[in-house]
Amino acid sequence: MPVIKSIHIAPVKSLALLDPKSVQVGVQGIEEDRRFLVRDDAGAMVTQRQIGKLAQVSADYCIATESLRLDFPAGESVSGTIELGDRVEMKVFRRMVSGRAVGGELSEALSDFCGKPLALVMPDNAGACQDAFPVSLLSQASIEYLGEVAQNGITVEYRRFRPNFLLDGCDAHEEDTWLGKEVAVGEEVRLRVEMLDPRCAITTLNPETGERDMDTPRLILGYRPEVNGSGACFGVYGGVVMPGVVSVGDELCVVE
Repeated sequence: MPVIKSIHIAPVKSLALLDPKSVQVGVQGIEEDRRFLVRDDAGAMVTQRQIGKLAQVSADYCIATESLRLDFPAGESVSGTIELGDRVEMKVFRRMVSGRAVGGELSEALSDFCGKPLALVMPDNAGACQDAFPVSLLSQASIEYLGEVAQNGITVEYRRFRPNFLLDGCDAHEEDTWLGKEVAVGEEVRLRVEMLDPRCAITTLNPETGERDMDTPRLILGYRPEVNGSGACFGVYGGVVMPGVVSVGDELCVVE
């Protein structure tokens, strides 16, 4: 039976992943996941596609204290209570998102590390930074199969794909067979699997350095041809039908 092998979140969109053992899943997704985004001085959202070294920075967000900590690769950390400043609006993929800039040392430290003016932004609505749906799922078997396809000595690991829930106990791409179905996760949560997850250029970047080292979409398309212009799909997106707690080791089953 499929089980939750690991859980992954990024409190700041496109920064390094954290691996909590248990999370609260709301209707908009995991509460701490992608709660902030990065904006440049032209007002555009910034991800690893524009600045690969964002992969080297991790963020830890505490909802209870409304505090955020940024950890940088040399070992330094900057933390503080969220200070909300000017109201801003920016395009996130094909939708407009409103929020407020985060002032203080946090944005300054990120700007210094990346070598250009950047600002953290907290969107007004939780879930506004999600790519398409609140959660993503991917099986370890799918990743291992892609590694066999690659055959170039490069280890393929989950961080390239940034899944919220990495699954064990599945066949390769078994998650694809759940499209349009509900799945129960643990004691409380139910998800509806909505669509295949089309992969972008971030999967070409080394998750440690942010440097391009693999043409991942091409490898995927080599054995999973796109359908109706869907691109290189790998894993699935889901919506939240019933919220609750999900923990590592929870079983997942299709609701018939």
